[in-house]
Amino acid sequence: MKSGQDIATAPTDELRLRAFVERAVQSDSLKLPPEPQLSELIGVSRGRLRTLLKRIEDEGLIWRHVGKGTFIGPRQLASSDPLLRDSISVDDVMNARLLLEPQLAAQAAIHAKPVDIAAMETCLREMREAQSFVQWRRYDEKLHRTVAEATHNALMLMLFDALRAQVKLSLEVRMEEVFGTLSGPAKNTESQHLDFVDAIRAHDPRRAESAMRQHIDAVRSELFGIC
Repeated sequence: MKSGQDIATAPTDELRLRAFVERAVQSDSLKLPPEPQLSELIGVSRGRLRTLLKRIEDEGLIWRHVGKGTFIGPRQLASSDPLLRDSISVDDVMNARLLLEPQLAAQAAIHAKPVDIAAMETCLREMREAQSFVQWRRYDEKLHRTVAEATHNALMLMLFDALRAQVKLSLEVRMEEVFGTLSGPAKNTESQHLDFVDAIRAHDPRRAESAMRQHIDAVRSELFGIC
């Protein structure tokens, strides 16, 4: 049972911690001090601090990473985090592609430079000349990344790379099942690639977005028989 003094001081301890976190937010700090320092700043024992931290962590005010520290805000998941990997389905991946890649194509149509268009055309030629499906697939991946690079937006490129990493994790087996027996390029996608590259070359963002969406839809249908 808590003593009268414990009950009286408990809200004050928590309020001091919350006020400290709020000040940290206002100063654009993303990380709280180490526990020994924070307990002194708040004026509580280490044990009491951990109880308070657990309480505000449960509310999503902070999150803690063992060995790295205590961070302000909801837990941020990295693409390498097992919790994230295990929660993502193949359907999630394809839906994410349908949201992101058409927008990348549209932005590429707006911002692409001649060197970007030339790089896409090189990818298309390499895909046509590929001697194996493995080789063709490598150039296909290169083409899609070249489109992302043509946005000239570092953040969008980071999002694309995170998505492609998940594509490899989630779709590798299925792609091998569907396409692995091919001895050369997957010819049925050639016109789709030409369509979105041509729209980007013409600096037509609407057509580029639509062409990329049709391409991703066709890939999903090819892999899973759904639209």
